Amino acid sequence: MARTDAQVGRERWQSVPRDPEPEDLGYELDDWEVIRARKDDRGHLMFLPESEDMLREEAFIVADDCSVCDVVDRI
Repeated sequence: MARTDAQVGRERWQSVPRDPEPEDLGYELDDWEVIRARKDDRGHLMFLPESEDMLREEAFIVADDCSVCDVVDRI
């Protein structure tokens, strides 16, 4: 009996370590610059890729300051 795509996918997912490396999940790490939209420590943050090509492809993030945290502080 042939396995379905769902069964194969489930098996692959179950074989992934509990704390995988980002690269193992297909992510590529990249450096981004963070710019505060206002100088009074309020307002939005803009995350811009260092790669000009990525910026041309509209790769950027605008986020409210209270929506952003340092992951190291959350461990």
